[in-house]
Amino acid sequence: MRIFFDIVFFIYAVLYFPILVLRGKWHDGFGVRLGHIPEDVRERLALSKNIWVHAVSVGEVVAVEGIIKGLKIAYPSCRIVLTVTTRSGHELALKKYQNMAEVLWSPLDLSGVVRAFVKAIKPVFYVAAETELWPNLFAELAKGNTPVFVLNGRISDAAYPKYRLVRKFFHSLLHQVSFFCMQSPLDVERIIGLGAPQERVVCSGNVKFDNVFDAKEVAPSFFGLKDEEMIFVAGSTHPGEEELMLGAYKTLRQQFSLLRLVLAPRHPERSREVADSVKTFGYVPVFFSARREGLLADNEVLVIDVIGQMMPLYSVATGVFVGKSLTRKGGHNIIEPAIFGKPIMIGPYMDNFKDIAALFLKNDAVVQVADAGALTLTLRELLADPVKRAAVGGRARAVVEQNRGATQRMINVITERVRL
Repeated sequence: MRIFFDIVFFIYAVLYFPILVLRGKWHDGFGVRLGHIPEDVRERLALSKNIWVHAVSVGEVVAVEGIIKGLKIAYPSCRIVLTVTTRSGHELALKKYQNMAEVLWSPLDLSGVVRAFVKAIKPVFYVAAETELWPNLFAELAKGNTPVFVLNGRISDAAYPKYRLVRKFFHSLLHQVSFFCMQSPLDVERIIGLGAPQERVVCSGNVKFDNVFDAKEVAPSFFGLKDEEMIFVAGSTHPGEEELMLGAYKTLRQQFSLLRLVLAPRHPERSREVADSVKTFGYVPVFFSARREGLLADNEVLVIDVIGQMMPLYSVATGVFVGKSLTRKGGHNIIEPAIFGKPIMIGPYMDNFKDIAALFLKNDAVVQVADAGALTLTLRELLADPVKRAAVGGRARAVVEQNRGATQRMINVITERVRL
C-alpha cells in the first residue's frame, strides 16, 4: 500500500513542479521537504524528547498557538517541533514561535522522506492541526507505536465527497490515528462515516475561539491613521475583492469624508497587484512595510504587505469585511475582528467556515451581503449609525466568549493518553 501512495504522490509532485516554478512558489525549503534536515537541527533534536505539531499554512499556524502553549505547560521537558507547508505560514511560524518551537518545513509524503523526519525528530507523539491525513507519514509513525492526534479537525463540504470516493483507502489510515478532536457535530459524523473508530472521536469545538483573547489593541497612529477617522478594513481579500472594496470606498467617501480604507490581501505577495488596483481608482497606495513616520495623506490607501498585522488592524477598525467570501468560495476567520466587538460583513461564500458563519448569523452577529452593491449599502448604514455598529459588534464578541474552551479540552485528550 505504501508503494501505491509513493507512486501516486510522486506523479502528483512531478506534475505540480512546473506550476510551483511558474507561480514563484519554489523555494530553498524544498531541500528540507525532501528529507535533508540540517545537521545542527538534528543535533538539537537528538538532545530532547520532541512533540511534533504540524500546521499547513497561516491559518493553522495561528490556530495552534493555544495548543502549543498548552503542550509546553503539560510537557515542560519536551521540545515542540512545528512543521509548516507554505512559505507564508513558515515565515509567520518563525516569527511567532521563535522562543517556543523548532520550526521546520513539512516533509513530502514519500516513504523515504517521512522516514528521515521520524528518525530525526523521534516524536513522543504527533499532532495534526485540522484534518491533515498523510498515509506514508502515519504508517511510519505507526511502526514505532507513536500516538497520532488530529486536533481541531474538520472536513469541508468540498472535501467530503472526494474523501468518500476513496474511503476504502482511508480505513487503515484513520485507524492509525489515536484520537480525533473535531470542530463540530457534522465533522464528527463525517470522519466516522469515512471509517474512523467511533470511540476515538469527540466534538471538542474550535480553537479559533480561544486564540483571540490575548489580542492587544493598538492606536490608529500605529498604521498612520487618525483617531477621528472611520476605518474600513478589508481583511484577507482575494483577487477581485479589492476592486469591489475600492468601488464601495469611492462611493461612500462622498458622504463620509473621514472614511479611510485599508486593504489587507490574504497573500502579501499580491500587494503590488493590489497597489495597481488602488491607482486605477485614483488613490495613492502606501505599503505598510515602507510607511514613513506620520499620518497618511487624504488620498492614500494603506496596503498591508506583511503577515502578522491582522489582529492589530482589526482592533482599530470601524467596520470590517472578511474576504474570500464575495468573489471566491471559502471565506476566512471572522472570529478575529469579533473579539474586538467590530461589526463584520461577509459575502455569500463561507464554505470553509460554514459552522462558524452559521453560528454568527444565528445570533445576528455578522452581516452577510449578496454582492458589492449590498456591501456598499450595508457599510453606509453602519457608518451612519454608531448604535447599530456597537450592537452588531457586541453580539459578535458575545458569540466568541460563549464558545471558549476547545483548546483545553484537546490538551486534556492528549494528557489522558500520553504520560511522560
